[in-house]
Amino acid sequence: MENQTTEVLVLGAGPGGYTAAFRAADLGKKVVLVDREPALGGVCLNVGCIPSKALLHAARVIAETREMSENGVSFGPPKIDLGQLRAWKDGVVGRLTGGLATLARQRNVTTIRGYGRFTSPHELAVELAEGGAVSVGFEHAIIAAGSEAITLPFIPASDPRVIDSTGALEVEEVPGRLLVIGGGIIGLEMATVYHELGAQITVVELLDQLIPGADRDVVAPLAKRAARLYENVFLRTRVTGVEARPDGLVVSLDGAKAPATDTFDRILVAVGRRPNGSLIGAERAGVAVDPSGFIPVSKQMRTSVPHVFAIGDVVGQPMLAHKAMHEAKVAAEVIAGKNSFFD
Repeated sequence: MENQTTEVLVLGAGPGGYTAAFRAADLGKKVVLVDREPALGGVCLNVGCIPSKALLHAARVIAETREMSENGVSFGPPKIDLGQLRAWKDGVVGRLTGGLATLARQRNVTTIRGYGRFTSPHELAVELAEGGAVSVGFEHAIIAAGSEAITLPFIPASDPRVIDSTGALEVEEVPGRLLVIGGGIIGLEMATVYHELGAQITVVELLDQLIPGADRDVVAPLAKRAARLYENVFLRTRVTGVEARPDGLVVSLDGAKAPATDTFDRILVAVGRRPNGSLIGAERAGVAVDPSGFIPVSKQMRTSVPHVFAIGDVVGQPMLAHKAMHEAKVAAEVIAGKNSFFD
């Protein structure tokens, strides 16, 4: 693949990136979309919101059949084929990511699969997934590089029994006892799924409520349900260490109601996500990145370099797909000369 030039370069093909690319193309711009993963859609479609909602649907069906026994309609306990469940979930994802590839082709958006890093204010070097490299020169760039799961230094991440949200969505097995570190949305979605598949769930949350940041009256019914269904929910509790032993993961806990230690078959680490702003060579483009990896932007989504824009997880909270998509339209419209801004 020879070196290329384009009017608009989009780095990252998640909900923000593909929306920006499609909107810019619809406004008449020549667009190149760069992403390191095999399929478009980013974390959200491939290893996030979409597969988790598919599995949550399966969990809801299991729960409803159980709950209907109180109303006179009884079913036997479910027979779960994890391979078939996984294949169905992957099929849901595949239909959506395949649809994005079709939409990109229809708009003549050029997609490049590889790891992109800026080399100058008007150039991006891409290490191609199939080997080799290509350079893309651009007039405008939109950074939509997303975020990655936060790891904890005292947890043996190399142990296959320790998983993040991506690993949890693989549903390789149903552990006897699962510890979920982090009582936010991602942790509780996976807790819901694994509970219905048959695991005993313990949730540990550092703050004083589940889903920190959400209104307490909204969280209260969920917290009541979790307390009834799960083995334990420990608030104001931190994990201080994990020792990997052949018979299980021995976890040290620090909290008023938690035991000093407990042993689990698997641990899901779901303590949040960090932005990828410091992983893309932004400094070589002159783009300012704060110490946390976030890229500061204006209401028009411009970075410190006026022709380079940034959107989505990499510009700040909330790290949500619909927020990224709205920012994407703003950035694409500003590049096309429209008087657009993020409100």
